[in-house]
Amino acid sequence: MSINRIRPVKGSVLTISAEPLPDRQCFLARFARLRPLYRESASRNSTTSRIAVVFCVLLTLLVCGCGRQAANEGTATKATTAAVATGTAGLVGPLTNDTSDDIVSWVDGQVITDWAAEIKKRDNSLEGYLNDVDPGRAAKYGFRSGQNPQLAWSWFRDYPVGFNGVPFVLFKTIIDLDPNDPDPALQKIARIWKHQTTMPIGSGPSAAWTFDHLGVGPNPADYVDGVARPVSERLSPLPFGFAYENPKSFEPLSDIEMKRYDTQLRLKSVFQITSLLLAKLRTANQEENWENDRKGFGTPGSMDRVFFSCAGCHVGRVVVGGRMKFLPGMPNTEIEAQYYSKLLMLTAAALVESGFDPMSTTPVNPANISPNRDAVRALYGAMLKKVLDHPETMYGSSPAQIARAKIQTLAVADKFPDVMKDLIAIGVKTHFIYYVVAKNNAYKRPLPDVLEDRPGQMDAFGIASGLVAIHTRRTDNSFIEFVKSDNAKSPIFTGFSKANGLPTDTPGMTDAVTDAKVAGERIFKNIPAWAPPVPAPIDVKSVNWAVERYHANWDGNQGASSRTLASGASATGDPRMVNVHIHEPLNPFIDNLPPPPYPFTNVDLTRAREGKALFKANCASCHTSRNQTIYPAAKLGVDPNRTMVNTEVSRYGLAALVTEACSIYGENNKGQPGADWCVPQGDWQARLDEYFRDTPRRVAEGANGYKADVLHGIWAQAPYLHNGSVPTLGQLVCPSTRPQKFLRGNLNYDEALVGFEWATRPASRYGPSETLLVKEYDTTVPAKSNAGHTFGSNLCPDTSGLDPVNDRKEIESRVLKSQVGALLAYLKTL
Repeated sequence: MSINRIRPVKGSVLTISAEPLPDRQCFLARFARLRPLYRESASRNSTTSRIAVVFCVLLTLLVCGCGRQAANEGTATKATTAAVATGTAGLVGPLTNDTSDDIVSWVDGQVITDWAAEIKKRDNSLEGYLNDVDPGRAAKYGFRSGQNPQLAWSWFRDYPVGFNGVPFVLFKTIIDLDPNDPDPALQKIARIWKHQTTMPIGSGPSAAWTFDHLGVGPNPADYVDGVARPVSERLSPLPFGFAYENPKSFEPLSDIEMKRYDTQLRLKSVFQITSLLLAKLRTANQEENWENDRKGFGTPGSMDRVFFSCAGCHVGRVVVGGRMKFLPGMPNTEIEAQYYSKLLMLTAAALVESGFDPMSTTPVNPANISPNRDAVRALYGAMLKKVLDHPETMYGSSPAQIARAKIQTLAVADKFPDVMKDLIAIGVKTHFIYYVVAKNNAYKRPLPDVLEDRPGQMDAFGIASGLVAIHTRRTDNSFIEFVKSDNAKSPIFTGFSKANGLPTDTPGMTDAVTDAKVAGERIFKNIPAWAPPVPAPIDVKSVNWAVERYHANWDGNQGASSRTLASGASATGDPRMVNVHIHEPLNPFIDNLPPPPYPFTNVDLTRAREGKALFKANCASCHTSRNQTIYPAAKLGVDPNRTMVNTEVSRYGLAALVTEACSIYGENNKGQPGADWCVPQGDWQARLDEYFRDTPRRVAEGANGYKADVLHGIWAQAPYLHNGSVPTLGQLVCPSTRPQKFLRGNLNYDEALVGFEWATRPASRYGPSETLLVKEYDTTVPAKSNAGHTFGSNLCPDTSGLDPVNDRKEIESRVLKSQVGALLAYLKTL
């Protein structure tokens, strides 16, 4: 038998000699520090600066062989060609052709005899990969010259997926507002972002007001030995997962320069700001001409803007021995990403006196909006006061950080009418996508909520469809004109009809048209005919060892090569503002990103060996590398909603938005390395299928369903099924033990049934300065069913008459004594 640990990349032949593992400290001790991008580029002009925020976080979705000799009789000989921990001589990668009966390490191909030692070995290997800069290994991993895992990890962790966020100094002012501020306007805004909790952080009148409800925690750089620093001692100015990028570097100001900036900041006129704002709001539903600043598209500009990084959704956490452990590539099971959009929408509404009801399901007419002058003045004044009196509370206390705070605040103050217009435009357009499109179609029923109560989840592609309608409203119609230039035979022009080769007719959109304006108008006017028909909140997926996955996403609705940019474009919502360049190395990065090891030492390796045989007999035929099969939801018995959200119109429209982002990047970087990296191979149809598979045809043919992935790091991907409706692996295998209601977001772990703690709320915070978000999940709510996937239930013990919650300990005892207990032991080792 043979065990191959590395899948060769692009035909490379690996001949790497074995070396001992280095004695490294856990990568978490040096996990993440914000790093400036030392690259100069032209700043976009004022036009793009004014419209940069317009689509900010409308979705916030949406932002991978060496042969070995056989292991015999419980021991393993050293591999003749062994790839060992990155950072010494080797590559990391999943085991392939593992025919051994033993539990074998993917690090070095040896039989595992001590799980505690294996944890350390895998942590070292993961840390090595995240810090690897070796060009030879980078090439074998699939990175182009000049890129490597360390660079990709930095971009994954510290850089925004798009450039259309809220200006940093304004965002920092907002999230630092005192919920007990004597100014009622500021108090109202503050209480949008901070909610009261029964578990205060620290002491004082504001200690009970926290960000718990958003599900974002401290930056890993703000931990000491797994314990979060107090807020006052933190190095990072933002919660983990929020990021900004700026090509400029900031040097300390001289005393003269400091006085000049302070004088300018004090002289800003609030009256002029609010007077100008009214005129700006009249165009809050329109885009200025795209072509005014095409060269500035896809670049960060000179103003720091806050947006989500990839890590916001794809770095998980778990409590181990009372200390926090971060899990690169695993789902963030706490974050309420789309709820962030609601907070921005409510903030916009707080800046408006009349003309904008954020809870209404009818479109907002910006011409009717009247600004709340007191609120605008108060927020403007709070920003200036913050940077004048306590500039260290913006970026930090170093001279360069103080300089950055002054320079950036003055820039925002100079453009404050445009900044306010953009912020209110965020609210208007977020309202349109979620409350006008989604609530009038997929979310007609009151549950599930369209924007919240889904820690670790989002309705990504269903909600994203509203973007297609938004972009038909560009004043110059440049989106539809782009579609026409890209492919005039797109159904957007030739018609969405059976006669045109599509599986169904879309009412009002079957005829061919040639005029781009007409094509755009009919998309907008016929939203009910093509909007997603059902709600479909689903769990954030892991991205580790993505090379093992043929399809992307739960329902396989995208190809592997397009997964990063398509997700980034959907999350950003604006092709001009997608941070395309950081997405290039992310494909090889996640292709080769190892999963974090199961962090608890109580793995029974004898039972795991028994479980491995059970897995091969009962599970491996589906959960295998690069499985291309889509298993019909009807056959699986699981909730089908996610498989039904993309219609033909949304499919072609969303693919066009991704294509436009890629085209802009290629045009602006023509002749540069990687300028065409995001263009899929093949003709136009092949490109479409890679960006967005034809899932509407699957629905029409009754073949809509889900893929089956390999299970690397499955322990950290709880809760289970695409909609996160089953808390533990034990309950997944034994359906009769599944609870109707359970808790999500808890970072304590159920080591017995393998999943995050699901029945008992934490009695206290994980640490004195930790965030905490735990919510109830109700499987009777539409789209949240826990039915289906009964495979392996033949291994389960008799639990009839037992209640999943009240009889938990008895169920646990029976399950662990059964064959399922052995299977769970094995799954911990993956």
